[in-house]
Amino acid sequence: MKKKIWTIGLFCILLIMLAGCGKNKNDQNKQQSTSGKDYVYKVTPLEFEGWENGNYTSVTKAGDNFFVYGYEYDDNGMKFHMASLGQDYSIKEENVISLGENESLYQSTWDEQGNMYTIKCVYQTEGDMEEDYQDTYYLIKMSPSGEEIFNICLNELPQARELAEESGWFYTGDMVVQDEFIYLRIIGKIFQFDREGNVLKMVKGDEENSFDNMYLYPLSNGKMAGIVYEDDGIYAGYVDLTKEKITQKAKLPGNSYDYSVYAGDSRYDLYLADNYGIYGYKIGDDDKTKLMDYIDSDLGVYSIYNIVSVNDREFFGSYEDVEFDDSMIGLYTKVDPKDVKDKETIVLACAGLRWEIRNSVVKFNKSNEDYRIVIQDYSALYDTEEDYRAGINRLNADIVSGKVPDILVLSSDMPVESYIAKGLFEDLKPYIEQDPGLDLNNFMPNIIEAFSTEGKLYRLVPYYYISTILAKTSDVGEERGWTIQDVNNLMNSKPEGTQFLNYINRDYMLRECMTLSGNQFIDWETGNCSFDSDSFIEMLEFLMQFPEEVSDAVYTDDYWNNYDAMWREGKVIAQIYTIINFRDYNYAQKGTFGEPVTMIGFPSANEDGSTIEPAMQLAMSSKSAGKEGAWQFLRYYLSDEYQDEITDGFPLSIKRLDELGREAMKKTTYIDEDGNEVEIQDYIYIGGVEVPIDPMTDEEVERFKKNLYSFTQVYTYDEQLLQILEEETAAYFGGQKNAKDVAKIIQSRAQIYVNENR
Repeated sequence: MKKKIWTIGLFCILLIMLAGCGKNKNDQNKQQSTSGKDYVYKVTPLEFEGWENGNYTSVTKAGDNFFVYGYEYDDNGMKFHMASLGQDYSIKEENVISLGENESLYQSTWDEQGNMYTIKCVYQTEGDMEEDYQDTYYLIKMSPSGEEIFNICLNELPQARELAEESGWFYTGDMVVQDEFIYLRIIGKIFQFDREGNVLKMVKGDEENSFDNMYLYPLSNGKMAGIVYEDDGIYAGYVDLTKEKITQKAKLPGNSYDYSVYAGDSRYDLYLADNYGIYGYKIGDDDKTKLMDYIDSDLGVYSIYNIVSVNDREFFGSYEDVEFDDSMIGLYTKVDPKDVKDKETIVLACAGLRWEIRNSVVKFNKSNEDYRIVIQDYSALYDTEEDYRAGINRLNADIVSGKVPDILVLSSDMPVESYIAKGLFEDLKPYIEQDPGLDLNNFMPNIIEAFSTEGKLYRLVPYYYISTILAKTSDVGEERGWTIQDVNNLMNSKPEGTQFLNYINRDYMLRECMTLSGNQFIDWETGNCSFDSDSFIEMLEFLMQFPEEVSDAVYTDDYWNNYDAMWREGKVIAQIYTIINFRDYNYAQKGTFGEPVTMIGFPSANEDGSTIEPAMQLAMSSKSAGKEGAWQFLRYYLSDEYQDEITDGFPLSIKRLDELGREAMKKTTYIDEDGNEVEIQDYIYIGGVEVPIDPMTDEEVERFKKNLYSFTQVYTYDEQLLQILEEETAAYFGGQKNAKDVAKIIQSRAQIYVNENR
């Protein structure tokens, strides 16, 4: 079988720590906080000439032999393709098993002689529905040439049948072939078979050592590991079949639910894989050992699956490569650190990394000859099942103490305005102005201005959303913005029972108030607060109109059956809405409301309760020693290459915005089997009725774009400030204090908070 092998380029980086970071034991144990030459692998994707409509996607090992398999589906059912590999990892011997439309194979594994063991399930179909009917499971052994050696109906095993009668259903779990035995979980018990398919024993376990939610892994030392998924994380231990218990059971280190788990090699009991790399782990150890880093290896992958050790420097693994947009099996080979090219390192830190940034980092590292981005994801480093905020808290603490990375991915959990006031970020406007490939005039001026402070651009927002409140233009007029009095006047003109917003409680409204129109009460540039103003007191009185809680009793079948029609029929006046593209707005107008709408915003004294919500925010440290390299990375988000790919969100590029506007005036299309572009009509269902959604007109697009140019307020979510408001407004909402007294207390606390964080 012909084999094509090509190599995805490999790069690497120098070992580095953030400037000023202490090297305590905890930091050293956090292996992802460093990145370097020791974690670089190259991957050789193996593409076999398989069948026409599929490919081998999984690999397994028995003794010194490797086997690959995959699935093909057609109108007649499933075909299971399996093959052994030769010494050069090409196809050696291939077999195909054809299955019916209600049959499937799973838990396939092999032994040292090349015999395959698998579970076939025959599913219950509608035609055979009976009260006590159960899916039927078979344990099958096949020779290397594809001949069936035995076929055992597991449902008919006496012990299994008895378990099924007790539990009321039949199911099987994972299977392991080890030594001369076959181990298979059936209804939460471990059945031991010999290689001829005879049942030797059933291991029951007990309440403390239940095998029901355990997964079995054969280890290279002859032992068997058990992986247990519990409420507080993933645990690993050794399965002692003689004592029918799990020994040395211990929770996997870190945020264990992030891991996929695989059998290890002679060095480690297990391989752990997450979104950043692969680690070795010995059961009972306090920490894992980092083996491979995807970013260091320039791999654009979400993760690597189905890991199978070849030797201490190589392993097989399945992955979906972004570049090739296909599932592949790769042979991963460790690169000698001395063969890795040195580059200047730029540190990018975040608390939870989005895929698009990660992918941009990989592309940058592969193409840039001078610089390399190192990612420090504090959430991956420090979050646990017990404390999911440990990462963001640690990152904020590091920033405040002066440990600011070269590039920072900002989030709503960071006091961004405070960091700007402290001078921690670099002004990016001069970089744009001096970049020969960029022109500041090509970008939305109001967005640039909104995210500037005193004329300086401290954060880069490549694209954004609009968070607002929508209402019918016939109710509120064409101009954006209204006051609380305007809302009250409108509601007084409506029939009794009309809702302003659809069953929103008071706490939710308080948060929406502060995120959509909170800028009217706090000015970070000047440091002044106005929570003791008449407008804030009026806001408190407005919020008092909303219920403390919304009873579940309102969510009846009638409510859900008529939910989509509430706004069209005028039963609900407004809707809190985040608009992410032209299509979103068009569907709201012609679908949800059934007529033109106005982005009226949250009612506020300054009549501007709509905000620009950043879809992504990036900043450069003012203390960075690698500003040139950091800018080379950041400028990518302003390039046509990036801006032209934006669809879900409004681009910073004026040219791209105009293109999206023109696309909004066209019908949705698809390419038929003859290669022709065919237009289709878009629909939305309202009250069970199909409502056509026509493309936007030129006038609608231009009016909408004009609105996009008018937004100036930034969406702000400040958890600490919200906590102050929630604590103090409780006395007013509970009737213990009046609005004016509560406003004075909030003003005092908020002013102290702002002063401390500027």
